[in-house]
Amino acid sequence: MTNIDIKIKPLIDKLLLSDEVNAPKILNIDNVLDLFNVGQRNLFLVNNVVEEDANGINSLIRFWNAYDEEVGLPIEEREPIKLYINNYGGSLVAGYSIIDSILLSKTPVWTINIAAAYSAAFEIFIVGHKRIAYPLSSFLCHEGSAGMVGDANKFRNYADFYGVQLDQAKQNILAHTKITKEEYEKHQKDDWWFTAEEAIKYGICDEIAEVLV
Repeated sequence: MTNIDIKIKPLIDKLLLSDEVNAPKILNIDNVLDLFNVGQRNLFLVNNVVEEDANGINSLIRFWNAYDEEVGLPIEEREPIKLYINNYGGSLVAGYSIIDSILLSKTPVWTINIAAAYSAAFEIFIVGHKRIAYPLSSFLCHEGSAGMVGDANKFRNYADFYGVQLDQAKQNILAHTKITKEEYEKHQKDDWWFTAEEAIKYGICDEIAEVLV
């Protein structure tokens, strides 16, 4: 149960049964598709990994976990949250917040690469409870880039912290793929690209979609 006074179930039931969702053609409502996707547990990570998008995704993962807890659904009976990814990377900090939300989620979170999962988005994709790639999608694993402005001491402080972040990224990859430590270190300084078929081989994804997911 949630610790808030307003129960979630009546609110989401109202959304799912709403004519705004079931009959969008007769309504002049700009955000009807957004409402539909929320009701269907569809989340989207597109363009770049940024704080604003991460906050929205994290909030909705918490929302659906709270809803499933409130209605008393066993974990194995919960409808998955689907995170659709077409993303070229971005902030590691924002990315790690999504990674933590997925790993801490009792409700399954599926990650679905519909085109690109590069850099920080690659790190997010691999932690999905189920990981699906569209046939022509691709992946990029690399260390990324960093930059800052400041005096020499602040630069050293930041460099030390960025080194910690890169080690976290390495451990995440080793824990959630079949990539070995030796293979990772061999390609550590490279842009390492994968097709969907290669992603299967390296344990980056679990299956290639044969129909729309």
